[in-house]
Amino acid sequence: MDLKIKLKKGCFYRNDVWFSAAYQKLTIGARDLLQCLYTEISKAKIKRDWIAFKNGELSFTESEYKLLTGRCSSTYLNARNQLIEVGFIEMTHRGGSCRGDRAMYKILFGIGGMSEEKEKWRKYPDENWIDKIPKSRGMTIGNKTRWKKGQSGRKDISHPNALGTKR
Repeated sequence: MDLKIKLKKGCFYRNDVWFSAAYQKLTIGARDLLQCLYTEISKAKIKRDWIAFKNGELSFTESEYKLLTGRCSSTYLNARNQLIEVGFIEMTHRGGSCRGDRAMYKILFGIGGMSEEKEKWRKYPDENWIDKIPKSRGMTIGNKTRWKKGQSGRKDISHPNALGTKR
């Protein structure tokens, strides 16, 4: 990401997006991330129409977000999760399996030719997509060795003073 190019790009949101319940619920960090993802879309003018390319292959990493906004990693993750929950973006590729494997996203608003059925954010107060938020991997460590119900971790031998030994 070239910071100079990123700061020269921009867009505006139509009033149906701006005043929607989904957009009004977003935090400032989520709005910033949405703007960053939206400016990653490549557009070209073909026969008097602007055509969006690579929507679904958009990537804006946590380190780029921290560099541009000065916010922390947890703000990025909370913003991403909130954008998925209200339906402005969807994750097309998880990423993180090897070096350079980035998560990929798809913007679900403001794309010319996108039908209103595909714009999930329009259905937000009635539906949410909290189940589409990615869960962290590797949280199954120790499932077999965790304490079972009724176990305390103490050995069967009671305290030495209870056995009758005094000091």
